[in-house]
Amino acid sequence: MNLMKLAKPFMTAAFVCLFAIFSHAQTKTVSGKVTDAKDGSPLVGASVTAKGSRTGTTTGADGSYKLTVPSGTKTLVISSVGFGSMEVDVANASSANASLTATTDNLADVVVVGYGTRKAKDLTGSVAKVTEKDFNKGQISSPEQLLQGRTPGVLVTPATGEPGSAATINIRGTGSISGNNEPLYVIDGVPLIQGGTLGSASGVEGGTTAKNPLIFLNPNDIESMTVLKDASAAAIYGSRGANGVILITTKTGARGGKRGTFNFGANMSVANTARRYDLMDAQGFLLAAKKANIDGGADPIGAADAVKLIDKGANTDWQDQIYRTAISQNYNLGWAYNNKGTTVRLSGSYDDQQGVVRNSSLKRLTTRANISQKILGDKLRLDVNMTYSNTKNQYPPLSNNAGFQGSLLGAALQSNPTYPVYNPDGSFFQPGNERNPAQMLAYFDDRDKINRFLGNATLTWNITKNLAYRGVLGYDNSQSQRTSFADPRLGSNAYGGTNNIFGRDLNNQISGNGRTTRQNLNVKSLLVEHYFTYDNTWGNHTLNAVAGYSYQNFETQYDGTVGWGLNTPVVAPTDVFIKEYNNFKNYATFVPNYERNELQSVFGRANYSYADRYFLTATVRTDGSSKFGSNNRYATFPAFAFKWKLMNEAFAQKSFLGKLFSDVSFRANYGSLGSQDNLGAYAALNLQQTFNPGTGSATRFIQQGNPDLKWETLTTTGFGIDLTSKDRRLNITVDYYNTKRKDMLFFAPTPGGFAPQANWWINLDGNVINKGWEGSISYAILDKTKFKWDASFNFTTVNNNVEGLPAPINTGVVNGQGLTGAFAQTLTNGNPIFTWTMPVFQGFDGNGNARYAAGAANQLVGTALPKFYAGFTNNFTYGRWSLSLFFNAVSGHYVYNNTANALFLKGSLRNARNVTNEVGNGPENPFNPGSVSTRFLEKGDFIRLANANLNYQFSLKSKYLKTLNVFASGQNLFLITKYSGIDPEVNVDKNINGIPSRGFDYTQYPRPTVFTIGANIGF
Repeated sequence: MNLMKLAKPFMTAAFVCLFAIFSHAQTKTVSGKVTDAKDGSPLVGASVTAKGSRTGTTTGADGSYKLTVPSGTKTLVISSVGFGSMEVDVANASSANASLTATTDNLADVVVVGYGTRKAKDLTGSVAKVTEKDFNKGQISSPEQLLQGRTPGVLVTPATGEPGSAATINIRGTGSISGNNEPLYVIDGVPLIQGGTLGSASGVEGGTTAKNPLIFLNPNDIESMTVLKDASAAAIYGSRGANGVILITTKTGARGGKRGTFNFGANMSVANTARRYDLMDAQGFLLAAKKANIDGGADPIGAADAVKLIDKGANTDWQDQIYRTAISQNYNLGWAYNNKGTTVRLSGSYDDQQGVVRNSSLKRLTTRANISQKILGDKLRLDVNMTYSNTKNQYPPLSNNAGFQGSLLGAALQSNPTYPVYNPDGSFFQPGNERNPAQMLAYFDDRDKINRFLGNATLTWNITKNLAYRGVLGYDNSQSQRTSFADPRLGSNAYGGTNNIFGRDLNNQISGNGRTTRQNLNVKSLLVEHYFTYDNTWGNHTLNAVAGYSYQNFETQYDGTVGWGLNTPVVAPTDVFIKEYNNFKNYATFVPNYERNELQSVFGRANYSYADRYFLTATVRTDGSSKFGSNNRYATFPAFAFKWKLMNEAFAQKSFLGKLFSDVSFRANYGSLGSQDNLGAYAALNLQQTFNPGTGSATRFIQQGNPDLKWETLTTTGFGIDLTSKDRRLNITVDYYNTKRKDMLFFAPTPGGFAPQANWWINLDGNVINKGWEGSISYAILDKTKFKWDASFNFTTVNNNVEGLPAPINTGVVNGQGLTGAFAQTLTNGNPIFTWTMPVFQGFDGNGNARYAAGAANQLVGTALPKFYAGFTNNFTYGRWSLSLFFNAVSGHYVYNNTANALFLKGSLRNARNVTNEVGNGPENPFNPGSVSTRFLEKGDFIRLANANLNYQFSLKSKYLKTLNVFASGQNLFLITKYSGIDPEVNVDKNINGIPSRGFDYTQYPRPTVFTIGANIGF
């Protein structure tokens, strides 16, 4: 027995040695390198596996691999995302290299679909994925610019050309009559706070364009963007999916390798205004002003005398005074690492983007960390994603509601060109109640800073082979501060107005006092989610199921103050106005605001397939929101989708279809989604507010609640077909959709007219319907030669209609002198939302007065919603050179040129204000009023060369420098349109009582032409 105890360790050791020798004799090591067939660059993170087994590895930073396989292994399978797979023979070899070719076959792509992923070939709903190789290039300040025009069903309309300004994004049309129709953004699984993250007003010059909620995110960190368009795809997000969902997936360190890889990118951009108004110069202006006076009844001598009074002797191009050549720069640094269950990607970026309007800019510093760690083998995995950004914006004195004096752009367009910029003593020239644009730039200062943190931690527990649990904790916090200054040397005639707070007039005019405002906005959200995922395949059956619980709360806190009366007087031109918030004598507090609301949900989804031929998806989500009354707080949103892969049927493979196509699939879907878009946190409650503005405490009733308020819902049906040619060079997808929105949330007049508050929230009778077709076609035109050419085209049609409204709803305020109370849009039954309503202009009569049809009665004259939009991309490759050209087109809608309505009238000349050459030399009578009419309504159709990118990939043999490519890109290179304004792609907010507007152009910030050069280096 004792001998056995002594012998046991030796026997064990001998057995281990024999096993090791035997195992070594039964294995072999294969090594090699995987490269891109196009340019020979190494493919990092490519998968290398022994065929028929799970033995595998990934390539390192230089594309190399080393894999120990059973000695009988004859074939390795090598693949990489975005490239075709390749099998290499290693039966009698210890080394094997592979060159993979980028593929146009998107069916193998893995698509993020919310709480999971699916292969593109198995998708049942309408989902579009745009990856980094397809993104728009150049000067990109916010992520939605990456996919503008790149996918069917998604229309991205920039509000203006201001750096970082918010865009209007519509997925398959617009339906809400009270909300902004903004899609839900989900970044690495965390739904973002919806709405603005900073104060929207400067406090010294009216309202300004809202900033984009995504500007905190570095576009270079984005791996892909997936758009969930129909209910079957978006229903997993239930109440927030009615306007569509955009899933943003950021880059990980999966391709970093065990040594880690560094990537550095830098670029510089030069931007100029693409178009300007053709304004009259000094000589033309004086001649036109004289003629306008004569046409107005003055004799030639009197007209000449009148012109002498307005001629100040200069010849100033005021557009030159406010526009500039903008120089911008961008730097990105990233490090990726992947080894033994640890995956890390760290990145940082710095942007300094100047706007083409002076005193407009965006500076952004971002850092991001994506970390993944496997624990206990593959049993547990912890993923942590964190983003921090510091964004600083500078705003010129612009507003969307300026009066006849105009904000900066309005003042520049109408300023008398004979006016000088300065007086002889160095002070700014300021005639009466008119504004000097150069003075506005010098004497207004408006800046903000936004610190935003977005983070989430996900713990994945693989309970069994088929069952996994995920717990998610997400946190989103945005803290912004906006501080504005107005110089006391601004004249009282041109810059009047005081602040009124809770009924107290502060009597704090800018002239002589100066003014500062400071606004703080803190917005935060906490997300907690738990969900289980079950995956199993048995026989011909495959099941993927998700079930979970989600809770998210939102808090918004606002406070602000205004200061006036400088401690140190500023009067002379040489006096220095010290822009410090504490440099004032008097301060008053704005009415603060605090809101909190909660959303809790349970959800489930099942994806079932049989024999890779029949696919069924069923989704349901029940949401409860604290915004609604207790009776209607919860709502359930189900959805279903079906897909049939015809080409996987034996009879189809044997038919003529089998000779033409590798995939022919039919899809159908139905579902409902919810919306609480634009609804306040306490809309169902009666609210009053007590505040002391400095004259004693006062109480106001501020909102009448509606306890019966319920969810706005959208029902959608659709069907589609997917086609892929036999050689996989041609891919076609076509979809039909029909959506119907009901129980629309609306801020309506209170019944009877005797309520303490004029309006309250209700569910309005009626429906908004969107239906149409969308499709995409991609084709590898040349792919067998050194010169390669592939093209893709996408299109969308939208037919919008309103039905069942109890009464028309007007919106779209028109600004300009003498236009108080004017509007130009209506929502009325039998017509699209945002239908234009106004008299039809029929030219001028013999006296230069406007003629209108039907006695100048309002008529319905088209819509602001495009009926068709499309994108067309061509990619060319020759050796190491590549060229991409992207065009987009929009048609079937009208734009209202409120700029021309407010400023470019013949009568402006008699008031010493400039106009365009067309108006100045036109037949209009100077006393003709500038009434709202189709005179200023123009077709918004356009075709634009939106993006061009030329790239060269160097061939490198350096031990340290792995990749190097240089590029040059251009944006907004040319525009084909009949629109007379700066750009027809515009949407300045002209809402009335919160009812959104569409298609207004009012002294818009011009969209520039941008040229960018840069380089990307991999170490």
